[in-house]
Amino acid sequence: MNEKVSAQNRRLATLVVLHQIAAQHLDPCPPMSTIRTWCNREKVPRFKSNPTAPRGGGTVFYSVPHFEKLLRSRVLPGKLALV
Repeated sequence: MNEKVSAQNRRLATLVVLHQIAAQHLDPCPPMSTIRTWCNREKVPRFKSNPTAPRGGGTVFYSVPHFEKLLRSRVLPGKLALV
């Protein structure tokens, strides 16, 4: 996945893709664990591929528009600390 991520065309993305989106805006890019913490703390909507599974449930997808709003309003202005 070396190509640039076009966030405008995505509504849902995995944590790996969110990391690539963050790398386009932040240098150095925080680790994926920090991005996951940000998403959980700021309540970015997430969806599981199998929400009825008792444990796990497969891949978790996050809302790209909400993550981009998080980057613009909280991370880029420096209002959200690195974990």
